[in-house]
Amino acid sequence: MDLTPPQFANPLILLLISPLALAGWYAIRRGISRPLVISRVIILSLLIIALASPFTLGTSTIRDEAPRIAVVSDKTMSMDLFNMDTGEKLFESLKSRTPTTYRQFAGVNSPIGDEVISAAENNNIVLVSDGNSNYGKDLFDAISFVSGTGTRVYAVRQEPIHNDASVEIESAKNLIIGNENVFNIIVRQAGSEISYRLDVDIDGAPVKSEAITQTERTNVTSVYYTFDSLGTHRVTATITPEGEDRFKDNNVFYKSVFVVPKPEVLAVTDDTGSPLYTVIDSLYAVTRSSTVPDDLSRYKAVIIDNRGAAQLSADVLREYVGGGGGLVVVGGDISYDKGNYNNSPVEALLPIISRAGEYKGGRNLVILIDSSGSTILGDATTGLTFIGLINANAISIVQNIGRDSRIGVAAFSGVTAETDMLSMSSDANRAELERFIRDIGPDTKGGENPTDIDKGLRAAENLLNSVSGTKEIIVISDGQIHPDGFEEAKKTVEDLKSKGIHITFIQIILSYEVNAKADKLYDDLAKIFGENAKVVDPGHKICEKNRPCLEGDEKQPEITPTPTPTPDYRQYNIEPIDTGHFITRYINLSADITGYNEVIPKLGADELVATSPGYKPILTVWSFGLGRVAAFTTDNGAGETRWAPAVYSGENSRLIPSMINWAIGDPRPKEGVVIQAEDIWAGTPGRVIITSDTLPQVRLDGTALDLSRTGPVTYEASINPDKEGFHDLSGYGIAVNYPLEYREIGFNEKLSTAIASSGGRVYSENEVEGLLLMDIKERAIRTVQEPVSKKEPFLLAALILFLGEVIIRRLKDYRKERPLIQDNPVG
Repeated sequence: MDLTPPQFANPLILLLISPLALAGWYAIRRGISRPLVISRVIILSLLIIALASPFTLGTSTIRDEAPRIAVVSDKTMSMDLFNMDTGEKLFESLKSRTPTTYRQFAGVNSPIGDEVISAAENNNIVLVSDGNSNYGKDLFDAISFVSGTGTRVYAVRQEPIHNDASVEIESAKNLIIGNENVFNIIVRQAGSEISYRLDVDIDGAPVKSEAITQTERTNVTSVYYTFDSLGTHRVTATITPEGEDRFKDNNVFYKSVFVVPKPEVLAVTDDTGSPLYTVIDSLYAVTRSSTVPDDLSRYKAVIIDNRGAAQLSADVLREYVGGGGGLVVVGGDISYDKGNYNNSPVEALLPIISRAGEYKGGRNLVILIDSSGSTILGDATTGLTFIGLINANAISIVQNIGRDSRIGVAAFSGVTAETDMLSMSSDANRAELERFIRDIGPDTKGGENPTDIDKGLRAAENLLNSVSGTKEIIVISDGQIHPDGFEEAKKTVEDLKSKGIHITFIQIILSYEVNAKADKLYDDLAKIFGENAKVVDPGHKICEKNRPCLEGDEKQPEITPTPTPTPDYRQYNIEPIDTGHFITRYINLSADITGYNEVIPKLGADELVATSPGYKPILTVWSFGLGRVAAFTTDNGAGETRWAPAVYSGENSRLIPSMINWAIGDPRPKEGVVIQAEDIWAGTPGRVIITSDTLPQVRLDGTALDLSRTGPVTYEASINPDKEGFHDLSGYGIAVNYPLEYREIGFNEKLSTAIASSGGRVYSENEVEGLLLMDIKERAIRTVQEPVSKKEPFLLAALILFLGEVIIRRLKDYRKERPLIQDNPVG
């Protein structure tokens, strides 16, 4: 029953009820029958309400037999690798069969996200592009946004008819003299194979020359170099491809770096023989102290090595970090959970909670996919199938869940298959899970096999047995549970609950039904956990960007204190959780440790490194005020415990300076005029920030810049040199490289998953003519809200009341005494 109160199209008409009631009261006072007057007032009031046109908003599904389509054709410079006429040909093919518009954009920028949003007034968008957006709104955010408004996005995947390669150098801008620096040379190609010679020069002197045959889309070559002089230095990477290379401009990349003296850091430690101290003493100007002094202003970072909370001056550290200083806290046998940090003033600065608990860091999750025969069924009007929506939701979880999680995937009934528990810190692992999910199909025997959900749950349990920490299962199904198998499934769910495994039940529906409810048996399984099964329609996803994968994920995990475990000396491998962060990017971390401090990351912190298995946090960072804080929760590699000596040797040792450099930020002294400017892309203005106590004079290649004051000691300017290569900014070097349009080349494979998870599809050029319009027509439905008139109940009530009144009056007339009529007497 719809209990929503109606709205009125003509609400002012309702004002007539007041004088009507007043007239009725007057009529009663004049002696007219009270029941008659009340009846007439009610009848006339109902008629007035009907005249006011009451209505409610109803939801209806509309199928469009002639769907509107917007063909959006990307004709920017990077699309020269493909057939540039594909978009126009597609438009000519579609316009005679359905209303079709054509949009194109060109230039040296690719604002593809903006173009998708601009074309969203149509029900369907067909994007002919490489998907490499480099300007304006993020493309994947734009696809998600327009999908939420009812616009479906499709794309054409073109194969390049030309090959090309681009080169880029990635490194920090400001470097420290005497320290080994890493320059990562990134080469991208559009095709499947290319051979080239890579040459790297530093200050005009060759440091690397190598012939490379590349079959991957992206190849990274690391070049190590130590600068022994201060000031600006110039790094150039050049590739010389063999065979076809469509664009020549992106074969050279310039990188300008600025080398500064060793920054001063404070090491609060008594152990000057530890591997930690050896590393930092060789890289920085180190001052050692047993305590935290009151004045820290001279230091770029403070490194605290295995100190208890009582030994630290929290107020001094808070003021220092809040003002822009860097803080690195290294663990050990008297630090963190072993040093009374919990609920101390020092802990307030740190990105962790210093105690053990049931929460172990990232999520351990198994996605259990229903592939039984019933999932092959679909809606003929929409073209949607259960298995298609089930897989799309599973992929959305894989794409959007946190990088500190592990995910496994299992299927039951139609296909008996499962993966390992894979870390989501790896993009390759995400891609592997997505491929596995797409390959899952329903039982082709048409439902001959029942939905054996209990067997699927046991398979998920086996996967979770390989990891420690919080464990959960998400079941994604059409909700069809056979009554004969319900009791067995119920026992399995209750058993898993007793083992601390939480299960969330998701039921997929094909319609856009409002307030849809899950099937009873399926819902009964969810109620074992005190919840209802969650119903997901085609317009929603379980997990989307910028929101939790399930409601409640945004809350701080509830922590159950546990006794500090007895130390053991098993080995725990540590691995990066987030490989995109400055600290962990391109570091091949493979160290083993034998101990760690029990901590829990706080909300808002970034967990970068953890143990495997178990996912105990080892490196967690965040910003505090203007400064940066890193919590390194294993030891300095020395002493009787010697938890982590392997972290301080070989390739693993790069983690330590990378962590400290991140905490330092800009290693340059703050005195005098300090210029901050990144290298820029041709055609894209760059931003220059100058810090100075007096009005500075800054020149770009000898020409004075117009400065704007943005703070007490800060000034800004915008620059846009028109010549590629190296430029001088009052002694601070910058480089201008080829336009950003030429960096990412070839078809962006991430576009396929973004469109598929939003309900669209990517077609090859051979599929476009035969399938595109057919699929669009099958899915061309819209859910709209329309006014539903509610006059009829009021008119019917008025009629019934009037007829009732007439009938009652007639009956009363019949009951009145009538005169007795006698026969004439006999004469």
